[in-house]
Order: sequence, then C-alpha cells, then structure tokens
Amino acid sequence: MKNYLFCLLIISAVGTAQVSKKKHGLESHVPAKKSFTIKKVATIEFSELKDDYAPKLLVTEMPKQGSKKIEHYNYPEKQASQEKTNYVPLAPLVKGSSIFGNPFGSSTPNDNDIAISNSGKLISVANTNIYVKDIVTGSVSPNKSLAAFTAPTNSLHQEFDPKVIYDQDKDRFVLVCLVGFVDTTSKIIVGFSQTNDPAGAWNLYTIPGDPLNMGLWSDYPMISMTDKELFLSVNYLYNDSTWQAGFVETLVWQMKKDSGYVGQSIGSTLHYNIKYNNKAIRNLCPVKGGSQLYSPNMYFVSNRNLANQNDTVFLVNITDTIGAPTQTLTVKCMTASVPYYFPPSARQTLSTAPMATNDCRNLGAFLENNKIQYVHNTMNPTNSLCTVYYGVIDNPAAASPTVTGYYLSNDTMDFGYPNISYAGTSSSDNTSIISFDHTSNKVFTGVSAVRADAQGNWSPILRIQNGAGYVDFVSLSLERWGDYTGSQRRYNNPGEVWMSGYYGAGNHSHVTWIAQIATGTLTQVKENTINSEAKLFPNPAKDIFSVELHLSKPEYLRFELYDSQGKLVTVLLKDWVKALDNVFSFRTAEMPKGIYILKINGNYNTAITKKVIVE
Repeated sequence: MKNYLFCLLIISAVGTAQVSKKKHGLESHVPAKKSFTIKKVATIEFSELKDDYAPKLLVTEMPKQGSKKIEHYNYPEKQASQEKTNYVPLAPLVKGSSIFGNPFGSSTPNDNDIAISNSGKLISVANTNIYVKDIVTGSVSPNKSLAAFTAPTNSLHQEFDPKVIYDQDKDRFVLVCLVGFVDTTSKIIVGFSQTNDPAGAWNLYTIPGDPLNMGLWSDYPMISMTDKELFLSVNYLYNDSTWQAGFVETLVWQMKKDSGYVGQSIGSTLHYNIKYNNKAIRNLCPVKGGSQLYSPNMYFVSNRNLANQNDTVFLVNITDTIGAPTQTLTVKCMTASVPYYFPPSARQTLSTAPMATNDCRNLGAFLENNKIQYVHNTMNPTNSLCTVYYGVIDNPAAASPTVTGYYLSNDTMDFGYPNISYAGTSSSDNTSIISFDHTSNKVFTGVSAVRADAQGNWSPILRIQNGAGYVDFVSLSLERWGDYTGSQRRYNNPGEVWMSGYYGAGNHSHVTWIAQIATGTLTQVKENTINSEAKLFPNPAKDIFSVELHLSKPEYLRFELYDSQGKLVTVLLKDWVKALDNVFSFRTAEMPKGIYILKINGNYNTAITKKVIVE
C-alpha cells in the first residue's frame, strides 16, 4: 500500500484580522480574513449598450517559456509505468451544436468561459467581448465588448480575464472580470443578472484589486458557488512584474450572492495568507458542485504548478457561511499516485510559432459522489508532449484523502487548457466530460473532448472542430494558447455539457468555438461556416483601427479620439501600458463615416497622433 504524505493546517476564522505591510507578504503564517461591504455601483441593460468602441491594449511581446520560471525540487523520479494501462474503453461522446462564438478582438489569449441556463440562454465570454445566444430560438444578441459592459465602473482602464457562471438555484448569471494592471488602477468588477436573460439588466459591483493596501494588484480570477455564496479567487501580484516572479499570494473572496441579484449591498469576507510550510499556495481553483450547488463549504484544489516534476496536491476547505462563528479554513497536503510535469510548448503547423502552455495550475474541478475530479496541463512522460492531467480526490473530507492521477494518451497531438464537468446521472455514476484545446505540427489548433469515469478509463477522443489555420499574432515566437477554456453541465439535462475553446482562424488569428457534447443522443445542428477575417491593421479602417506602440519603460497613457474639427469625441482609454511592444485598437464599425484624429499622450512625454479614416 502506498504511503501518503498528509499535512493539515487549520484556523478558526473568527473576527477581522489586522494587516501589516511587508515586502514579501504578511508576517503571520496563519490564514486570516477581513470583512468588506460591497455597494452596487451601477445597473446596465446589456441589449441597450451603445458607443461600443471596444478599446483594447495588447502586449505583443510574450516572454519565452523556459527554464527560468520552472521550480526544481529535490524530488524522487517516478516511472510512467505506475500509471494505469489496462483501460476499459468507454462509450464515445456525441457532438450536437458546434458553432463559431466570440469573434477575434485584437487581443490574445482568448481566455474563454461559458455558462448556459436550464432554459437555453447561453453566454460566452472572451478577453474582449461577450456573446449571448438563445439556443432554443437561435437568436443571437449583438456582441458587446467588456469595455462597454463595465463602462460605468472601469474608469476607462483596461478590462481583462472574464469569467461567467450560471446559478441553477436562482436561475441567474454572474460575470466577473478584472480591470487595471497596477495597484492604483486594479479592481474586480462583478455583475449579477437581474433576470434569467443575460441580454437583460445587470447589477455591477466593484471590489478593490488591492484590498490589503500593500501596493499589489489582482490577476487571474476563478469562480464557483454554493447555494448561498459566490467564491472568487485571484492572484495578488507585484506591479511591473511577471505573473511568475511577481506572485505574492492567492486571495479568496466569499460573497452573499442573493444580495447581488437584487442590487443590495453585498456582505463579503476576504480570506488571505493561505500558506503551506510558510509558503503561499498558488492558483486556488474553486471546486464546483457536479450536479447541483452544495453548501456551505467550498473546496479549492492547487499544486506546485511551476515544478519541473511533482506529485503534491493541496486541498483548501473554507467551511460554513460568512459570519458563522465556527468558520474554519484548512489546508491539506497530499501525494498523487503519479506525478505531473511542467508542460512543454505545443506545436503548430508553423514550426516557428509554438503555443504557450503556461504551467500545471488546476484549470477546472467539481465535487460529486464524494469525489473531486480536476484537470490541468502536464507533460506526458511517455512522449514529452503536452497533454491533460486528470486527477481524482477520494473522500476529500477525510483526514487523509487519496489522490489518483491519470495522463490522457496523445500519440501525435498536443492537448492543453482542459476543463471538466460532471456528466453522470446517479450516485454510482462518476462520468465526467473533459474538453480541451488541441494542436499539432499537422493539425490546426481546435477543440476536442473525452469521457472519463474516475477510474482511469477513457472514451475515444471526440475531435469537435479543427482550426482553419495556424495562429501567428504576437511578435515573438511563442503564441498565447490559454489561459483557460469554459465548460458547464446543462443541469436540467444530465449527460449534456457545453464548452468553449480556442480555434485557429483562417487569417492566422484566433476566435472562440462553442460546442454541445453529451453522453447520449442529441439533435444534430449544422456547424457555422467561418468567414475569413483579414488581419485588422489597415488604414482606412473598416471595422477596427489599430496602432502599434513601443515604450522604453511603463507609462500611463491617455487615448483620445477627436473629430476633424478638433472636438473631443471620447476618451477611449487611460491606463498604465507595459514596456516594449504593444498594440492599441478600437472598434470603428458604429462610428459615422469621416476623418478622426487619435491622440496618445503619456506622463513621460509620449505624444502620438494618428489619422483615422472611417469609410
């Protein structure tokens, strides 16, 4: 029998902790919490959003993936033969609706997420825009940008990293995105739908991105729910640093969601200083309920995501609701049956532009039948290609849970950025559907899915959609492939899952692909045809105007649009812009024809003027 490493850290989270500044984090090594009251800032009507310029800043120089960010541990080597090899083939998945979703928004990566209601209202988010469709009637609402959605609250700073979730108990949606890349502009915007129609009214709330006043900012949100509360995890980073080197800790927000749906002030608790052996645990992935919303506890799964090779799995558990005197936060440290490996870059048909795979952070997880099933990137030790690591935590509430890991076999393809949803139908059915992106040196990047059963058995891989071309967008050799994909169970139709992922378009950009997948029969829907979209750098501009920027150091820039008479039309954006190569773009499709002037001015004397012709 295998000996499992197990550790437990526990604190009774009572009262409000005092925060002290320190260069490398808080002095205390014990989890703490702080109370906040979050007031509604605005109400917006999605279908009535106007003047959607969709301004976007893109850093085109992607840092190379390599050994500098890998953490090396004194770790005993394990053999791949320890993984299960005697698979029992599972029944193949069925593909239903398979459609083109969010369009290219002059931004990378996609950062896909998706949610769908029991009545068939679907919302798909990407790093620049929001796509809403009624799958029953087939009607699609006009796309809206994140900038337009958050306009009353974003202070004209850059928005990014959207997440969306459906509340099956309340028949409502929650949308989260971040704003600002430094502590002075960082905030989290949370939208609660007032009805079950995502094209209707939303209540908007603003959460501070530097809630502990430490000169740090919030990045990379992940969300989940219990039947009473919304949980949101973010990474807390230093200014002007990478997400690897600038990481300080992961914060967890716990919020009373019902208040958000009706526009009332939201009671919330911030959990912080979540560590193991005095080291902050990175990237806490909240565990969703598989078939329903569970309460009151919320689990989070993590690992040593920057390790070259490791088998450590962390399980964080926040018990009870906000204000409960018996609330606790515990950390368990466990050992998986097989290790995970730092993932290599994924191949494209264009050999000079491989895909970035980031690291081994957990990307999706759910709880059902006393098991947590989760997924993340890994290197496959049998062929050194990037693939999916599939983990199962049995009896998570036990003193010593067991963790079993599996690699998704991939002889010729690279798999990455998986997500997972429960697709079973009973307490003895542990079926899950894992969706993920695929690519190779012979196949354009697209989306796939596979069925799993928590015992190491797989269905044949369902190739949902191959791309129409390779992706070649950023100026350096490494293309952005993540940072995440979307997946959600259709709660009133067990066995059905909707996913959103990364699709290589024929013009070498990337868009969103959305698909309906099931373990049983589905009505087939004709796939959309992709219209080739040229790279949007022309002038005169047809739909989008873009300008390239090169900065020797970070600078606060203001982007203003004037008409031909010199009258200010609008301020498009004002935000800190990172050094080196960037691209600023905005939408011109809704602007009257004519000649405009774009003025870009900065606090370090940057002054750029560009003529914009809208025909």
